[in-house]
Amino acid sequence: MKSGNALTKQELVVLEYVAKGWRNAQIARELTVSVRTVETHLTNIFSKLDVSSRTEAALRFMSEEQPSNGNLRRNHDDTPGASSYPLN
Repeated sequence: MKSGNALTKQELVVLEYVAKGWRNAQIARELTVSVRTVETHLTNIFSKLDVSSRTEAALRFMSEEQPSNGNLRRNHDDTPGASSYPLN
């Protein structure tokens, strides 16, 4: 992640859905936002993580959410919004 560019809580929620394989329209419906808002979140996520695709972002998320890493903490609830993340 680029220094000083922590993901927002909403970006983390979007990224978790992406990592689960959800499409933008599904994410938008779940979060009751527009598809354009989801696209904007993804653009910001890609920039902050210095990646160029959903796959790269999802892989980064999945590797960083491991308990041994400590960068992301989450409970085991399947609902992305129920996760607990440190926000810098």
